[in-house]
Amino acid sequence: MSVFKETILIDAPIDSVWSTLADIGSIAVWNPGVKHSIQTSPGEVEKGSTRHCDLGGRNYLDEEVITFQPPHKLTISITKTNMPFRKAHIRFVLEEQHAQTKVIVSPLYELKYGLLGDFMDRLFVQKKYTKGMNGLLEGLKEHVEKELVTQH
Repeated sequence: MSVFKETILIDAPIDSVWSTLADIGSIAVWNPGVKHSIQTSPGEVEKGSTRHCDLGGRNYLDEEVITFQPPHKLTISITKTNMPFRKAHIRFVLEEQHAQTKVIVSPLYELKYGLLGDFMDRLFVQKKYTKGMNGLLEGLKEHVEKELVTQH
């Protein structure tokens, strides 16, 4: 299993950041790596809720919420994809810091293909995945901060 951690500080209260992050069907609005997204389970988001993400081209992710602890922890697990992941869990931790919110994202994942997958991970997958997580965090920050300005 591979793991890494990326962090960003958002100029917004924790509840504003949480409400955007926990609206799982709307990730395409703020994550530049997702072209289209939809919540595929009915009702309010909770543990067990699911979504589908189109990543462009033919790439997709089906995901399930496996940890839902408002407003501090959210973990999403990839349940089906055509990408080279055998399994992946993306954990978000939110920490209140005065009027700001620190968001930590830490993917834990394993690629398909055994030793070849490990080599691919070291060669380019982790770099690309890290870049994607940084894009996700930047998109989250920009979206939440813009929404906050619009509300006032």
